[in-house]
Amino acid sequence: MAKGVRMAKTSAKPPNFRIRTKASKAYADRARRWIPGGVTANVKYFDPYPIAMKTAKGSRLWDLDGNEYVDYCLSFGPLILGHGHPRVMKAIRDSLLSAGTTMFGTPHELEAAYAEYLLRIFRPDGKLRFTVSGTEATIHAVRIARAYRKRPMIAKFQGHYHGGIDEFLVSHAPSEEEAAKLVPASGSLGTPEHVLKDTLVLPFNDLPAVESRIRAHAERLSCVIVEPVERSFIEPDPEFLKGLREITTEHDIPLIFDEVMSGFRTGLGGAQHTYRVTPDLTCLGKVIGGGLPCGAFLGREDILDLADPSADRFFHSSTFAGYPTAMAAGLATLEELRRDGVMAKLLATSRHTMLEIEKRIREAQVMAKVLGCGSVFSILFTEAPIRNYRDTLGANQESRRKLDFALLERGVFVKPEKPFYLSTAHDVEAVAHTFAAFDEILPTLV
Repeated sequence: MAKGVRMAKTSAKPPNFRIRTKASKAYADRARRWIPGGVTANVKYFDPYPIAMKTAKGSRLWDLDGNEYVDYCLSFGPLILGHGHPRVMKAIRDSLLSAGTTMFGTPHELEAAYAEYLLRIFRPDGKLRFTVSGTEATIHAVRIARAYRKRPMIAKFQGHYHGGIDEFLVSHAPSEEEAAKLVPASGSLGTPEHVLKDTLVLPFNDLPAVESRIRAHAERLSCVIVEPVERSFIEPDPEFLKGLREITTEHDIPLIFDEVMSGFRTGLGGAQHTYRVTPDLTCLGKVIGGGLPCGAFLGREDILDLADPSADRFFHSSTFAGYPTAMAAGLATLEELRRDGVMAKLLATSRHTMLEIEKRIREAQVMAKVLGCGSVFSILFTEAPIRNYRDTLGANQESRRKLDFALLERGVFVKPEKPFYLSTAHDVEAVAHTFAAFDEILPTLV
């Protein structure tokens, strides 16, 4: 533990959120003067104000007040090796020193080397283009599918988030009524009406309904995009992804797996390796940048070749795509994950953490359950079966919010109401502190 920081004690009642985080409150008040809500992305905000951090190392964060936290947010997933992993930091420093710049604006050797590395994992017979984010990857994957199919409509699933653009925000968080009707629902002010008309909404883990809706709209569909693990913690039914693959193949509709979240969280080859289903296109992000902005879309050679500029058929460009520092950091991250035993240990730690929390929930007789996949899990306050987004709407959000703030007060950082992410840096001490916090909190939630 760093000198001068304060880790919340789990043996005595901790100070409440506002008392612990006075410096974060002052920062939030100041930031609101220049930044809407005081945050540069809505996902970073929560009431009454988000905690502002100052330093990080491994599985730990320290806020402006000097409080120490075990970090289960990990920047919403990318930091699978934890904060400041030595191998990644060295790769970044070496890249800056050897290149003499942050970017070239021209091809460089690491681009092709990293593209080949990723394709060997996901699709050896395919091709790949880099982007700067997962959102960019999904945008271009959908557009190149449209170029291939020459159709306007896309199909997406309720509750699935593919980035902050109009099409992908459709039904990403619909109301219970909207979810029941499977109607396209705007996810933000400013969504044009034509976007809703050209988006088909599908229910995850309901193969008969999905097959019926795809067949009914097959002549208009350009693609189907899906999170193969919904919201990164709701697993697909055993035959669901296979059935989705079959119906899209039948109608020659490109199937896009958005593996920005699941790419290295379910295992090295993502959900497509775990569930043995090969999509036409795959979108990657988060982990592949090693903590720096990076994304990629890859897949069938005949589709990706539409982006070949010598043919001048499909436009994809990005000033920062493939910049050497991200290539170096991402490659170092994946090489570390592929070392003997590293991924297996991460998955074992994650499974142990989920099981121990689930055991404590059961012993405390709290109406809640732990749902997870790989190194990601979430806690839902319900006893009902959870197979898709619509099922999650019945969970008690207020109880989950109480849990999250109680964890923050005890030095366990999770963004309220979001999933928990683990890293290779989550050691015995970190998870033990987490279990002690749950032991204190759960009896108060009955």
